[in-house]
Amino acid sequence: MQITLTTLSKHDGRPEDDLIQDLLAAGLTQYYSSDELWKRWETLSPRERDVAALACLSYTNKEIGRRLNISPETVKTHLRNALIKFNMHTRSELRLSLQSWDFSGWK
Repeated sequence: MQITLTTLSKHDGRPEDDLIQDLLAAGLTQYYSSDELWKRWETLSPRERDVAALACLSYTNKEIGRRLNISPETVKTHLRNALIKFNMHTRSELRLSLQSWDFSGWK
């Protein structure tokens, strides 16, 4: 479904010029947010990246451990470290934040 600026303007009851500024600001926020997430991703160790990617693919700690030949406790440690670096508290929060990323290479 494609929505035009005119359609949004009519729907919101606001001039197109006002919407352009808001849309640009939202786009820049999204861009910088993605950029910030990437910068944080780059701070992860290779093993933290593996664990985070597999967690984003909904693998359990046991499944991740089996795939990477590490214990579930070690998985838990790597995931905790990754969450700290992303300033997040849960794997579902991480998964939601990175939902647009392609982790298919880890399958």
